[in-house]
Amino acid sequence: MKKQMLVISMVVLAVLLSVGGVAAQDDKKMKMEGMDMMAMMQKSPHHKMMMAHRQSVLAFAKALRDMASGGKLEDVELARNAFAEIKRGMEKMAEIQKDHMSKMDPKMMEKMKPMMEKMQAEKAAMKEDILALEKALQANAPDAKEVERHAAAIVERMEKMKMPEMKMGMPDKPKK
Repeated sequence: MKKQMLVISMVVLAVLLSVGGVAAQDDKKMKMEGMDMMAMMQKSPHHKMMMAHRQSVLAFAKALRDMASGGKLEDVELARNAFAEIKRGMEKMAEIQKDHMSKMDPKMMEKMKPMMEKMQAEKAAMKEDILALEKALQANAPDAKEVERHAAAIVERMEKMKMPEMKMGMPDKPKK
């Protein structure tokens, strides 16, 4: 009886170890596929244009945040112009993403579904910040602290949007 239990235990252990090994290989394979997808995406013209607009939005959001940081907006019209550029850049990014998604392979879209859901949630939060900033700047005498707070939130979200190239073993800039 003891011998049978020992044999059964060994068989169960062997099965568990082999299943664990297969699962680990699948996980490693999925990570490699994910890295390949990211590398391919980062080379696409859509991604390059999105990142260019992201840089523009980030620069204008930082400028607007800094304009309002003293507790007073010296030039409200200039602040409104900065906001207009933020809004334009966000609209361009949305256009590019829509175009890119329309050309994407359905299999790829299915693989990217979890990431896309996460992006949609982030987009919704960004839209709230944009609308709040727009509302703040529409006032005759915008509250500088409110403008600064919403511009800072946009800066934070745009900085999080940067792709972590170095984490994937890819250099930030191509070497020449």
